[in-house]
Amino acid sequence: MDLQPGDYFVVRTKSLLARLIIAVETFWSKDGNAQYNHAGIVLDKDGNTFESLRHINHYHISQYRGCRVLIVRYKEMTPERFERGMKECLKYDGMNYPWWRFPLHLLGIARHFHFTFPVCSELVGVHKFHAGVANCDGWGWTPDDLADNWLINKNVLIIYEGEL
Repeated sequence: MDLQPGDYFVVRTKSLLARLIIAVETFWSKDGNAQYNHAGIVLDKDGNTFESLRHINHYHISQYRGCRVLIVRYKEMTPERFERGMKECLKYDGMNYPWWRFPLHLLGIARHFHFTFPVCSELVGVHKFHAGVANCDGWGWTPDDLADNWLINKNVLIIYEGEL
């Protein structure tokens, strides 16, 4: 797979929590459909990632082997833009996952309360905003919001879609 720094991904994992996240996303989704429950940032061609899981930290995309994934690349992404986005995201490195944000997403009000640190899709949004490839800062976005946007965005290339 041809991964590059600044690629983004969404994934559908198989846990109970994943099913709950997808149910809430489906409820709030404009198209009434949600396929993905998690998102992350690709750091390099080897598949290292930066994600908000139990901790906001470095991981590897191989942990999603056997799961449905969508990997995308913004046409405007450059090494300089990638680094600008990472500079902002690394401020959250090592922090615990913000579980308390789940009820905000459940109620559809997460966009209005972002005075701490981001869930997975918001972390991607923060990176995109500071990299200069998106006008929205991503707070309140879900993995489904990201996927829906990427699939219609003419500035986004689909690198891979299917089972990893």
